[in-house]
Amino acid sequence: MKDGQKQLEMQQHIIELNQMMIEDWQNNFVFTGEWWILLGLTIVPWFLWWKILDKRRILEILLFGLFVILTTSFLDVLGWNYSMWYYPNTLLALCTPLVPINYSLFPFFYMLIFQYFSEWKSFIVASIILSAIFSFIFEPLSEWINFYKELKWKHIYSFPIYILLGISIKLLVEKITIVHKKFT
Repeated sequence: MKDGQKQLEMQQHIIELNQMMIEDWQNNFVFTGEWWILLGLTIVPWFLWWKILDKRRILEILLFGLFVILTTSFLDVLGWNYSMWYYPNTLLALCTPLVPINYSLFPFFYMLIFQYFSEWKSFIVASIILSAIFSFIFEPLSEWINFYKELKWKHIYSFPIYILLGISIKLLVEKITIVHKKFT
């Protein structure tokens, strides 16, 4: 089979699989109790964030949160594509990352620690605590309620990644802030 023909055949299988996934989502998940929970987990944290946000630091905090969204979404898609985990139920059909987690809960909690723990020592301690909560409470809970299933992954693997995520993004945002202040 020629490469072009093989690629067309693979694309046809992807189209068929996507159609099956859309039909399953429409017939078995959308507007269920679990779907409403995912919707709430996507929207509510942003309202809470706005209420408690230190608006004097909005750009810095929002930049931090956007880097969290970009990084967690990239890592999530990477892990999903390598079959490390999968999502039996998603807020949106054909959306591989778990939208409420990557686009709402992760940035919400990371932006909170960034806002309230600006000194490095306290930020690192808060990051370790948050990482433990994400790894050993939120991930198992997500599995228990069927929002997430591990395949070749263990919760313990997430723990150092979550710590490094917060620390590296804080470092990046601080560097950007220094450069910005230098030129304004």
